Amino acid sequence: MPSDSADYLGKLPGLAPQTSVDRPVTASEYYHASVGTSRYTLESSRYVFFVLHGSCVDALDEQELTQKLTQAIAQVSACNPVLRMRWHGNLGHSRWLSDGPLPRFRVVSECQWDGQSSAGADILDAPGLSLRDGPCAEFIWASQGQGRGLLILRSHHAVMDGLGGMHLLSELFRALRGEPLLGSNAAFSDADLMRAMAITSTKHEPYDTCTLTGAPAGDDVGDDWWRVRFGPVQPRLLSKVALALTEFAHQFSDAPVRIAIPVDLRKHVPGMLASANFANMLFVRLNKGAQATDFDGQLREQLAARREGAYPAIYDWLRWLPLRWFDYLLGRRLANFTTRKPVETVLISNMGKVDLTAFQSSIFKADDYTVSPMPGNAFVVLYSIGDEISMMISLPRILSSNGRKQALVAWLKQRFGEANGDESSSGGCNESNACKS
Repeated sequence: MPSDSADYLGKLPGLAPQTSVDRPVTASEYYHASVGTSRYTLESSRYVFFVLHGSCVDALDEQELTQKLTQAIAQVSACNPVLRMRWHGNLGHSRWLSDGPLPRFRVVSECQWDGQSSAGADILDAPGLSLRDGPCAEFIWASQGQGRGLLILRSHHAVMDGLGGMHLLSELFRALRGEPLLGSNAAFSDADLMRAMAITSTKHEPYDTCTLTGAPAGDDVGDDWWRVRFGPVQPRLLSKVALALTEFAHQFSDAPVRIAIPVDLRKHVPGMLASANFANMLFVRLNKGAQATDFDGQLREQLAARREGAYPAIYDWLRWLPLRWFDYLLGRRLANFTTRKPVETVLISNMGKVDLTAFQSSIFKADDYTVSPMPGNAFVVLYSIGDEISMMISLPRILSSNGRKQALVAWLKQRFGEANGDESSSGGCNESNACKS
């Protein structure tokens, strides 16, 4: 049975405004930092990014816009020290200290990228971010002309997760509007919270699962991501999307589908505000012929038991494995990129409803939003704006070749409809707050 809330909350430091960080790197952060570090890897460094599409409210010149945004970023960084973190030490001695520089602010003129797919997203590739030297995050203003532009937050995933990034974007606009900032108030990490919850780990069982789009094909080692817009929002959307993807996968295989669901751990501490990584993964297994109720039942059972709070003992050992070895063992390499056994069929990150009114100020008003899916395997970020469903979908090219990307999009549009009659394939979810990343 799950620990009583009074038991585990009493083991954690009380919530209080945080202006600095000094704590060990956790196992989840260590894993995210390892991706892309091996000289044999085909993986790229693991970044998260958030793109606000919108217009400048007034005819600001670039110098004034830069000044206002730079001031706001400094304010946000002062009470959200995650933006100033730097990695110190090695292996199990690795620690975060908030002694790094402020996030970088970049201006990109005449940006042609539309923010809807990985095609043309070169502005997200360089210059790199550094966990050891800083900065670990950056804000980008990408001007598209006629008052339009993209306001982007990019960070290393070892530093923050999706909900953390959303919190920081909201903080930026509070600063631009001259409102009080909420800041961060947790002096503990995801590992501290999971240890305090003391949920017994389940015994590891061997599993057999399939890929989303059939057997890998071709020799292209890259990944592509793109946005697909549907409408309107439906009740129990997460389970319906999970079922649609399951049935698509079962066209190619009779093996069970294994769906990974990142679950927000912040919900276990009322009033907690934190931008660092506070998510753990649950897995739902669906056999051929399963229904949406099967997905709901398995997920609810795990959430009721607080399975997302389990902290396997091996987590304490993982940080003693060199980062490049970690990446070599778990990542894609030329020797295994078509034969590596999938850990899950698809990962679905449920971001929920995005309220664009939170991203409006006297200098910029957002009217659209996109967010990054992770490369490496089939990954879907699910969210809604107004009454319209958005999915950011990422697939390795060996899973999207031979028309399979188009077939997947057509399958989903058949299930969830077109967005305002939009036929473009480039373009949420009101489920439980437990299922967010």
